Formats: sequence, C-alpha cells, structure tokens
Amino acid sequence: MKWPLAWSTPFLLVGTLWFSGCGASAPRRVGDYLSERPPLSSLAKAVVRTAKKYLPEEGVPHPSPLDCSDFVDKVFSAHGMKLPRTAAAMSIVGERIKNSKELRMGDLVFFSGSRRNRIVGHVGIYVNNGIFIHFSRPEVGVTMESLYSDYYRKRYLMVRRVLTDQIITTLASAKKSHK
Repeated sequence: MKWPLAWSTPFLLVGTLWFSGCGASAPRRVGDYLSERPPLSSLAKAVVRTAKKYLPEEGVPHPSPLDCSDFVDKVFSAHGMKLPRTAAAMSIVGERIKNSKELRMGDLVFFSGSRRNRIVGHVGIYVNNGIFIHFSRPEVGVTMESLYSDYYRKRYLMVRRVLTDQIITTLASAKKSHK
C-alpha cells in the first residue's frame, strides 16, 4: 500500500528530529549560562558595598579621598588588602584580565589620564553590567559611571583582578588566625 505524500511528510519530520537528537535534551535557560561563570566571592560583593558607601547619596560620612587611587586603597584597606598608592603602581598588581567580557565585581579598571595616551592615570572599581565606581574629582566626589561612555571608552586601558582565589584564601586564613 502506498502512503500519500501529505501523510508521510509529518512522520518523516518527527522521525528525523527524534533520531537526530533534537528534543533529546531540554533547552537551556538563561540561568544555566549564568551558572557557568565563576561565583562572585563574598569579598568582592563586600568591596563594592564599601565603595558605594562613599557615594554622596548614601549620606555615610567618610573622609574625602585625595584622588582615585586613594579611594580604591581606602575601600580595599577596609577589607584587609593594602594596595600601592598610585594608579600606575596598582596597574601592575594582581592578574591582568585581557578580555573585557571576563570582568568581575571588584576588578580594578584603569584609564589613561586627561589626555588620550597609553599611560595609566585613573583607576576605578568594577561594579557590574559595565558600571564602575571611582573618585572623579574633588568637586564631584565618588560616582558610578558606564565604561561605555565616550569619555571612558576612549581612555580605557586595562583591567586587573586583585581579588584572585589565592588572595581571598590568604585573607580568609589571616582573619581566622587573628580571632
């Protein structure tokens, strides 16, 4: 007996999909991709929380930082990490992150100074979703800005990760030994 073409097409399609593996696994959700990223350390979250306390709208009194690197140093010092004094010196500490897609909360972002050169002149702390927090200038204070704004995009130089697993483990063990 011959099957009409109209009847056989759906069966062929379903059979092909079934045996080819399509539908054999559940489709992936957005959350599945997010779980592949390394988990944020509680220290990175704490660093960002401390940095946000310097925002004027928070109303938490803090001594005003002298400059951007002083701000970053004060934030990390509050969590037991001493960083070098200048942005240029900070730019050689930690692990260099070559791909900006790998940015993590608490990473240090570096920019050229007021001119468009390749010399480190400014530093901030990466928050999330393309946003970083930094001490802009005395009349402005601490602000959060987008890495993608024209000003900072043109001056972006690099990212350094100072909150590496090794440093976090060392800080945690030092904290335990002081208790």
